[in-house]
Amino acid sequence: MLVQIVRFTLLPSLTLAAPVVAKLRQLVSNAGASRQYLGYMTSTQYASLPKKRHEICWIILWRKNFAAADKPALVGLDDVAQGEPTTMLYDFDEGQLEQLTRGIEAPICEFAFIRLSPEAPLSDPALRTSLHKTYTDCYKMLGFVDGQWAYSLNANHSDGVALSDSNILDSDDRRLALYFLGWESIELHQDACTTPLFAEEIDKLQPWFYAGSGAWYNIFQKYD
Repeated sequence: MLVQIVRFTLLPSLTLAAPVVAKLRQLVSNAGASRQYLGYMTSTQYASLPKKRHEICWIILWRKNFAAADKPALVGLDDVAQGEPTTMLYDFDEGQLEQLTRGIEAPICEFAFIRLSPEAPLSDPALRTSLHKTYTDCYKMLGFVDGQWAYSLNANHSDGVALSDSNILDSDDRRLALYFLGWESIELHQDACTTPLFAEEIDKLQPWFYAGSGAWYNIFQKYD
């Protein structure tokens, strides 16, 4: 399933409850979205990524068999956003969706990005193992709910790319891993970040981290 993330800064005269935002959600639903989540982005205590005031993270789950090439232009964003919205695309198997949605719908959803440097050996089994174990180790941490991870199909920076950018990266060029991680609370996630288990794989991956690695939090509202 194609999962799209849109980052945009809400006009200061609006909130997510505004009718114009509901109209935008309906347009996207009519275009083929099966589910949407919107929430204000919140800075993390550790490795926080830059965010603007009133910046929104919008997750769109497109219907089954909806391909990246079919992604429609998000007409109507000009009515709610200031500045230039950006986007990222991710692909998940049907078998991963339950974990993904449980992570997104947790009380706190952490978006944790690992941006790998151009020198990182993507085909190295040890690197691949550490990237995946960074995710699976979360299940041993107090307060973790569920989640998933994947490389971005079209972006190599956590800022995303312009909505008009229709390029899809070759699989060998994808270096932006995003972990959708659900937690019971911000404090429990902060506690987890201080454990040896958290540091175990991060320390191995640290030499390959590149600018744009980091995280933010969201509390999402779901719209079917």
